[in-house]
Amino acid sequence: MGVVPPAGAPFGDELAAGLRALVSPYGVMSEVLPGAPVRGLGRLSLASARIGGAPGVERPDEFRGAGRSLDGPEQAALTAIAEGAERYAGTDFPGDREVWATAAELDGRVLDMSAVPRCSPREYRSGHCPVTPYDPHQRIRWNQGLDLATREPMWVPAVMARHGVRRPADAEGFWNRISTGYAVHSDPVEAIVRGIAEVCERDAAALTWLQMLPLPRITFDAPTDDLSALIEYSDRHFLETYFFDATTDMGVPTVYCVQTSEYDEACRQIVGCATGRDLPQAAAKALLESVPARALFHREDPGSFGLIMAGAELMGKAERRQSFDFLLGGHGGTRRHGTPGRPALPTDSTAALEQLLRALRGRGMQAVAVDRTTRELKVAGLTAVCVVIPALQPLTFHQHGQYRAHPRLYEAPAHLGFPVRREEELNPWPQPFL
Repeated sequence: MGVVPPAGAPFGDELAAGLRALVSPYGVMSEVLPGAPVRGLGRLSLASARIGGAPGVERPDEFRGAGRSLDGPEQAALTAIAEGAERYAGTDFPGDREVWATAAELDGRVLDMSAVPRCSPREYRSGHCPVTPYDPHQRIRWNQGLDLATREPMWVPAVMARHGVRRPADAEGFWNRISTGYAVHSDPVEAIVRGIAEVCERDAAALTWLQMLPLPRITFDAPTDDLSALIEYSDRHFLETYFFDATTDMGVPTVYCVQTSEYDEACRQIVGCATGRDLPQAAAKALLESVPARALFHREDPGSFGLIMAGAELMGKAERRQSFDFLLGGHGGTRRHGTPGRPALPTDSTAALEQLLRALRGRGMQAVAVDRTTRELKVAGLTAVCVVIPALQPLTFHQHGQYRAHPRLYEAPAHLGFPVRREEELNPWPQPFL
């Protein structure tokens, strides 16, 4: 999620005030509810925020916010409101400034559609592929964003900029609508930084699983207090925790986390992946996602979570343990994270954005930020953005629509020094990332 502060770093006063202003019986968030406590981890607070004003949402289960924090119930509630605000910003509002056109008919610069991820012929022929090839001769909806490299306006397909687009036309079916790249913050620059970081996170998670990258394992010489608390809880509950350095050529510190439990029949293994300003922050965020998510596997009706939960459910079963051997087999070696460790992303928002843009320019990648700030968010002093980076690998939960023809899927492992698998050698199992 693009808005979550690093573990151990509470929301600032300005951001917190803006988020609280969104909650009322008739507000963006109609209510915020506390979540059930996690037994044995008293420091962990959970919350959920119900969106009250999303108009005509087709997928209401995706338009809610969840929060978790080791810094108390208030921080968990703020996180839930923030995630809910992101979902709200991605909905389809009456009056959204859009244009129906082909790319050739648009006036001004247009996103390079040849760089947009596509599925392979094998995926399209499967009969189960959820997306279709992009047809440049068909009219679709477009929104205007800002090219982050040139600061010039740029047209982006609406289905890439608004995951809540309702009643998409057949020609808009080339893109799997998901909330990747959204962020809300009181600082517009920080919102863009976090949006970029989330796209990088999903890219890393997709590459790791599909290419079965033997990532190097990380151990932490001096874990943060939050990371220590989560590790200690896991150890007390017989959970084995494995951290892997999934940082890509984008330079955003990224940790891929696998937790295993020999005594949990419903969830033998669970996956988390997160970015942070440094690897310890990323590890804490990944584990903070994984620990409470384990309870989802023990609901009476876990299938109610639908497609997003399906891959994690299947891959959590005991008989799927060997599917994680590319990570847990120890082939990637171990790195100890001490000081200085891998270079961090600057804390200062402007410096962090400059570093990210240098990395994108170095790879010749377009990045576009689409302003999704609604009237309510603006009044609360918040900015919402959706960052679109076509050259990075999307993460999807559709087993038959993984964009396996995207060049990034085969070029990135080579850049990172890993063997490159051909399409027929890619991971056949569904995405376990929640």
